[in-house]
Amino acid sequence: AESLTSCELTWDEHPRFLKDIADDHFARGVTHLVFHTYTHNPRTDFLPPSTSFGTAIGTPFLRLQTWWKHMPHFTDYLARCNYMLEVGKPVSDVLMYLGDEQNHKPSQLLPFPEGYSYDYCNPDMLLNRLSVKDGRLVTPEGIEYRVLWLYDCQRMLPETLEKIASFVKAGVVLAGEAPRGIATLSGGEKAGHAFKKAVEKLWGDGSQDQLSLGKGKVYNTADIAAVLTAEDILPDIVAQSPDLRWLHRQTDGAGIYFLSMPPGKGYRGTVLFREMGNLELWDPLSGNMTAVPSRAEANHTAVELDIPVGNSCFIVFRREGA
Repeated sequence: AESLTSCELTWDEHPRFLKDIADDHFARGVTHLVFHTYTHNPRTDFLPPSTSFGTAIGTPFLRLQTWWKHMPHFTDYLARCNYMLEVGKPVSDVLMYLGDEQNHKPSQLLPFPEGYSYDYCNPDMLLNRLSVKDGRLVTPEGIEYRVLWLYDCQRMLPETLEKIASFVKAGVVLAGEAPRGIATLSGGEKAGHAFKKAVEKLWGDGSQDQLSLGKGKVYNTADIAAVLTAEDILPDIVAQSPDLRWLHRQTDGAGIYFLSMPPGKGYRGTVLFREMGNLELWDPLSGNMTAVPSRAEANHTAVELDIPVGNSCFIVFRREGA
């Protein structure tokens, strides 16, 4: 993704400030940063820093910056993070469907239960690229989701509802309220009948909180926290501070968590991870890897962590034989 773009050049940007923005990107799922911008400036007859990309946009990564000699420390850090975040597959329990009428992503500040993560998809993804395996939605790349969430789908198409019904029959858990109307003027009475039939197939007469359809279930609620609890889906991570930013990925041989704290805040205490294995802490600033003691706690692994103010790390669970 395009990253670290400044729209108000103030010339006080520096790697410590930019690192926090990058860490926030990483925790939101960005795996590879593309700077905006790097300015190639071959002139040597003047010293002041400058930008060639207009006058008010673009973070000036260029050799005339006062901190340019320290750039390798910053770019090495970003390269290590990019590498770790590009291996394996992301872990999210919930796939949100954006609906048949919404043409943009959800708000980044969308309320969501602590300790869980979600992805979102559009109609093309839902209709053409998703399948079901062992009761989970699966992408062609192998990313899996345990719950399909209709967040704000007030009007929908009959073909979308039929596709969702086929997922539920195959074992998928659906969370969401029935749409109030059909999202098309095409098809006349035939489309209206198909819409009504599909709604009844999934939600019945609307009076039940939970229904079964084939191997799957339908929860007649948009309260995703309640559905996660009802399905006994444990939090992926449990921390003592809401400021701890995180992302979870898995490979065939390891579970990988990226953790980071914002400026002015550190973390000292227990973190519960929904992973098992031999535990190591990988420091992307130095490249050092150290073993970390842990203990089993129900279905989580409890780890005592001390993350300094504004710092980040990777927690890697190596599975047996990996």
